[in-house]
Amino acid sequence: MVQLTGNVLIVDDDRNTRDLLTTMLSIEGFHAIAAEDGLEALHLLRTVRRRAPDVPCLVLLDLAMPRLSGSEFRRAQLGDPIVAGVPIAVMSGAIDLEERARTMGAVATVAKPIDHDALRDVVRRYCSLEAMDLGPAADGLPDRGGENGA
Repeated sequence: MVQLTGNVLIVDDDRNTRDLLTTMLSIEGFHAIAAEDGLEALHLLRTVRRRAPDVPCLVLLDLAMPRLSGSEFRRAQLGDPIVAGVPIAVMSGAIDLEERARTMGAVATVAKPIDHDALRDVVRRYCSLEAMDLGPAADGLPDRGGENGA
């Protein structure tokens, strides 16, 4: 049995989505922190990483948000060596989700509406004790949650 652990940063401007994912991940044994947009997420990520360099194990990132979109967040994240190494999984209902995620260097995608099993599998892959010991994408393969590669 895989031991669960890890902190996950949820970035989504929809309060219901943030609350749902926070509750779901808590039930699964993860600690979830939520941000309502990319600007808040970048601030949280930088603050946390300065204190605990291995936290969070994954960012669940929406694409369409006010103030700082998912793509803008990712550009800023990659430009900051303190937070550049945190893997992201893109959550979106965009038709071109796979292509956009690949362009951003995401390790996984989660199509909206969110399939809870697919999301759980993505988080487990990057935030279980075994995954954290091996490092993100230990096998070098991106993960695609849900059906039809999404």
